[in-house]
Amino acid sequence: SFSIITDALHGSMLNLPRRQPVQSERHHYTTNKLFEQSLDIYRPAAVTSNDTSSSSHPIVALVVGSAWLGHRSFIYSQTSWWNSSGPKAVAKLGYVCVCIRHRGSFMKSFSILTMVYVAVMAAILAAFVNAVVIESFWDSLEDIVGERMFLGQAGGFLLALATGLVLIELGGIGSANFDDMQNDVMNALSWLNDNEERLHLNRIVTPQGQSADAKPKRRLFLFGGYSSGGHVAASVTQQPHLWKDRNLPPPHIHCDSILYISPVLSTKSYREILLKKVYALSSSSSLPSLAPSEGSSTEQLSRLSSMAEASSLSSKSPTWFTDRVVKAVFGHEGASTIPSPIHTYEKSPSIPHLFLGCQEEMFGLTLLDTFFCSASYSELLNCVGVESRYTAVQSDYWNILHSAELSDALRKELEWIELECFKEK
Repeated sequence: SFSIITDALHGSMLNLPRRQPVQSERHHYTTNKLFEQSLDIYRPAAVTSNDTSSSSHPIVALVVGSAWLGHRSFIYSQTSWWNSSGPKAVAKLGYVCVCIRHRGSFMKSFSILTMVYVAVMAAILAAFVNAVVIESFWDSLEDIVGERMFLGQAGGFLLALATGLVLIELGGIGSANFDDMQNDVMNALSWLNDNEERLHLNRIVTPQGQSADAKPKRRLFLFGGYSSGGHVAASVTQQPHLWKDRNLPPPHIHCDSILYISPVLSTKSYREILLKKVYALSSSSSLPSLAPSEGSSTEQLSRLSSMAEASSLSSKSPTWFTDRVVKAVFGHEGASTIPSPIHTYEKSPSIPHLFLGCQEEMFGLTLLDTFFCSASYSELLNCVGVESRYTAVQSDYWNILHSAELSDALRKELEWIELECFKEK
């Protein structure tokens, strides 16, 4: 079976229980001690003792997703269960997972996304204010004012709306641009590299139970992210100079593989990229060599053509919503400078890539379909000979990180990643 083959290649590394207890620890990778510039390390409880440096468990580093809005504790403390569920799922399989946060942008006033956010928050606050604060006030004035319930709800809603707008403006103070996000992620990777021994994240280890003079074993390092974190991770892997500036090896050497959970985001339509590749393949007499697992070039062309046709059908829907989302987060001027990694897929490191997407997006809605490009991204990488696999998890975008289906897919696909890595190096 597949697991027998992988065990034969690298011992019993993959012979792990289906679920393991997880422990976590938090570190700051800058001297500022900001929550946004921190990372969490999730470890299987079995490898959290002082001798974890001798563990051969692979290391997975994932950039947190948040629609590029950063991870300020006063905003995201209520959703941290969602952001942490992905790394926990990885650690429960026996891997060590590093969850990297970065500073983020913040919604700009008078955008559609801002108004939606304020409306939702206002409705929640209105219900609270009406039930707790205004109830007793209107009780005392009921005989004078009348219509207590209507006026109470209206007053609560207006107060909540004003509070939401104030919070929007305060939250935007000191917000980061996209370069800041990339630099934070790279600084986190550099800090991890400098502190690997103290954190028991050594890349070269002596397997447990063997003598000190035994042959050292290389520990795999997988890098990636989920949702917008996957977009930031993909962007930095296409810029080797960011790694060189921090005395890190280029990404295809520093990392053994790339892992994206949940859809990788495209900040603009990628239909033209697919059509261009289809045309190039169909008009070339000698098609490029493809990744070994992807079958014949004819099959590759057929898949790309199907994807281009699907994107053509979805492109009949206006892209105003996705355009407004990007502009809401980065502003009108900043939106045009945000990279779209699928459009520069040729710059991706030539190491195995794994994409875990969803069978359904946004509960069956299609407003954000032009954002999600994992399947096409993976196919384009195979076109240029980069080993890549895409797996659609039976889940939707909002529930994938804590779904049992993701854990099952991770187990299977991470085994494939390890097989590919040990086959290459």
